[in-house]
Amino acid sequence: MAFLFIILVEILMTPFIAYSVYYVSKFYERLKTREIGILVFFLAMMSGMLNSITYFLIAPNGFINQVTAINISMFEMSVFLSYLLVSSFNGNMKHMTRSHGMWIAVLVGWNEVSMAFLLYILAYGFGTGNVYLELLNMIGFSVTNYLFVIPMVVEMFTVLFLVQHTYFRRKLSISIILMQLADPAILGPSQYILPGSVIFTAVMLFTIYYVFSYVNSNRDSLEQGWNKQVLYFTIIIFMSAMGLVEPVLVNSYFGIQWIIFSFSMIFSMIFYFSMAFRVFQEDSESTGNSLPLPSP
Repeated sequence: MAFLFIILVEILMTPFIAYSVYYVSKFYERLKTREIGILVFFLAMMSGMLNSITYFLIAPNGFINQVTAINISMFEMSVFLSYLLVSSFNGNMKHMTRSHGMWIAVLVGWNEVSMAFLLYILAYGFGTGNVYLELLNMIGFSVTNYLFVIPMVVEMFTVLFLVQHTYFRRKLSISIILMQLADPAILGPSQYILPGSVIFTAVMLFTIYYVFSYVNSNRDSLEQGWNKQVLYFTIIIFMSAMGLVEPVLVNSYFGIQWIIFSFSMIFSMIFYFSMAFRVFQEDSESTGNSLPLPSP
């Protein structure tokens, strides 16, 4: 039964999030107040609902916890709707901006993470030990697990093939996808951890060469904002490397051993969607229906 719920959640959520990312990426310059408001409303409602269900499943039965589960959803929607109201008051809702793109990227990422939490609870349950340790374990375990990685990579491929990127952003996007697929903790506690770590290290070294060799050769002709994108990509590499070392130094739950690595995956996912949502483009680049694709 739990397996059927997992399949149902992924079937419902993955196309919805993939289409949301595609829609914002493709029609960025056309989005106005109504479209932005509707999109944020549905994304906030979806993440709130997922977190409410997760809390309801792990909390002891009782009236107070049932009310709390409902309030979680209401609180999340209130936060993002407040952002819309403040933006409208300041006159920033007339069209899509880089700030809106950043917030929507974070909201899409939070939907992904919320789905990962729910799938983890459905598949593995919630332990009876220390609550805080169990929560950290849930974060590290769920985000690095294949139940999260597979739908996330499907969404990333959707953006990669259906949305025009500059050649530089395409290289960054491919690098992030490769590292997500090479996740050594993707199968949970297993014999794959050691060879998976070796594979991930090889993939990470390849992506470093793949990106930085291009940057070094085309530094004078790169798009505006390239230095910020390289900085964030470097942070991802650093966090991933630290995440590979952590299991050697930390003796605890599996998810806690991979907590740094899971945060690197979350950060890379939000960075990936931010590139698709034109967050790093200058305003002059944001006009027009598509982006030019310079030859390598």
